Amino acid sequence: MQRSEQTTTAFPLPAAIAVVAVLLLAVLVYWPGLNGPFVLDDLQNIVAVHLDKMSWEGFLYTITHNDSGMLGRVVSITSFVISGWHYGVEAWGYKFHNLLLHLLTGMLLFRLLLQTLPLLAPAVDRNRILLTAGVVSAFWLLHPLLVSTVLYVVQRMTILAALFTLAGLMCYLTARSQPQASAKYWLVGWVLYPLLQALAVFSKETGAMLPLYILAYEALVFRSLASPNQLPRRHRMFLLVFVLLPLLVGGVYLVTHFSKLLDYSLRNFTLGQRLLTQLHVIPFYLKLMLLPKVRDMSLFHDDFPVTASLDPLTLILLALMLAVVSAIWLLRQRAPVLAFGLAWFLISQLLESTIIPLELVFEHRNYLALAGVLLPVVYYVLGYKEFRLAVAVLVLFFLVFLLQTFGRVKEWSNEELMDQQAVVDHPGSSRAHTNMANLYTTHGDFAKTGTELEAAAAIDQRDAGPLLHQIHNACALGIKVPEVIDKAVSVLGSYPVSVYAMNSMERLYTLVDGGKCASTITQPDMERLINAAVSQPGNQINPLIRGYLYRFQGFQALLEGKYAQGVIYMRMGFETNGDIVILAELLQSQVSAGELVDAADTLNLVREVNRKHRGIDGFQVRKLEKILQEAKENKEQKNQAAAVLVNPAINTTPRQPR
Repeated sequence: MQRSEQTTTAFPLPAAIAVVAVLLLAVLVYWPGLNGPFVLDDLQNIVAVHLDKMSWEGFLYTITHNDSGMLGRVVSITSFVISGWHYGVEAWGYKFHNLLLHLLTGMLLFRLLLQTLPLLAPAVDRNRILLTAGVVSAFWLLHPLLVSTVLYVVQRMTILAALFTLAGLMCYLTARSQPQASAKYWLVGWVLYPLLQALAVFSKETGAMLPLYILAYEALVFRSLASPNQLPRRHRMFLLVFVLLPLLVGGVYLVTHFSKLLDYSLRNFTLGQRLLTQLHVIPFYLKLMLLPKVRDMSLFHDDFPVTASLDPLTLILLALMLAVVSAIWLLRQRAPVLAFGLAWFLISQLLESTIIPLELVFEHRNYLALAGVLLPVVYYVLGYKEFRLAVAVLVLFFLVFLLQTFGRVKEWSNEELMDQQAVVDHPGSSRAHTNMANLYTTHGDFAKTGTELEAAAAIDQRDAGPLLHQIHNACALGIKVPEVIDKAVSVLGSYPVSVYAMNSMERLYTLVDGGKCASTITQPDMERLINAAVSQPGNQINPLIRGYLYRFQGFQALLEGKYAQGVIYMRMGFETNGDIVILAELLQSQVSAGELVDAADTLNLVREVNRKHRGIDGFQVRKLEKILQEAKENKEQKNQAAAVLVNPAINTTPRQPR
């Protein structure tokens, strides 16, 4: 009898072969895409964390000074450093590691479904469970929607958060299934689970949704919330510590930091408009999942229209959303797989598609959410009485999805094709046009660059970024564009500055400081631009932006030779947003100006900050110490040379012993 039970629970050989085949197919399909470029903020998160020489101080500084999210995403940044050890700053290696992590996440999803489906549908035979889990995982691994997550290097943050979330859920289920508080229970539930929870959260903030997934399991799979007293005491304690307590802490943090978390000063939409727009975004995501078209998918969805009022269509979508939420609870017994899948999808969207002031649409937000949609679809199709027909339908859809995935991967493998296709498919995307402008710049075609930037500026008239970029492009052409400068001043004074505008301003300062743009923009023009941004009330709300604007004022003052004023502004910038890099830039400016005593004072301030931060800024301290020491040595050598010129009789050659 024991032998028979082992035989029925063993993993069948055909299933193992199918798993390997799907993984190999995924590798083959994605392989051409590994040759693709870095895109958007990849460089900011890759080049900035690359270490030419490995040291503990450099590593510690790198992983603790990332501003991608509230918690710094230490785990993700560490993974980028590791990729850099192996592949330098070549995109191929980073994308290869993304693919490996994607495959591992798909395997964990498969394993989790094998644990979950028997609990959701205990009467279903094991073969259907195995087939459902396998088909869902195969569709998920090779779905065209996920191409923009796997091949967009910085979205490794999303992949890692998903991977650790799935692993955490597996630990939760394993611990819950233990008949007593055994050593395995304590190891898996109270040691490994919290470790995975921390890894998920510090990969990306979406990892904080793990307690909500567990809550969905308790409500819809185990249905324990109706009678919690019947749960073993150890499991009630687990739920209290790892589910209810984190949710309570998160709720308190949201309430006490409401204005900071919901700072919409840098967005061209309000909280209300975002919530209304998301009622349209969610159906759009569902369409991309169930009826995908490559033309609808893109890295750029900034052309998605903002919904400003509760019009009839939006009202209908709101009613449907409320109906779906109600259906999850009402169907938990009659259709538990459907209820669980819908809950999984909504939980996956909860953080990034509700109140947090993120961009309106991004495909990577569906990385885990896709599994929640695929699960009920595949499960109920395979439950159709005409089994062969059901399998044929799934195979047909799988092939269609596979062809679309292959097409998207090909597009992502070639930067020029990718940028051109984005403009064709999304002509209303300002970001698509600016990306195309960057491509033309690399080809030296500055005339076409200007055309694309004009299109971008016309689309988003609240963003000074395309206008400042046009001025930068005019520098390359050596032409004057006073009307563009005037318009940029007007926009900067009328609307809060964007990250794009800040980066464009940075590049302009570099050109002006190097004397490479005198025929296009003057220092008074730069002063007008920065003063316009400083005067805009919306820019005073966010400390990060306000600090960098002070920094720009400091740069401008130093360019004009107003040393004391420049130092004051730079110090104000640091005191406002706490970015130690501003102090490093100030020190280097002081060294360039020959103010080594002041540079030493700045270095002492950096050391003080490092002590307050318990040594995590040591890498910056050592770098600045080296810069200042070299400056002092150079000054000493110049002084000695000057002394020789003043008194040639001085003999600096050591006397030989007689």
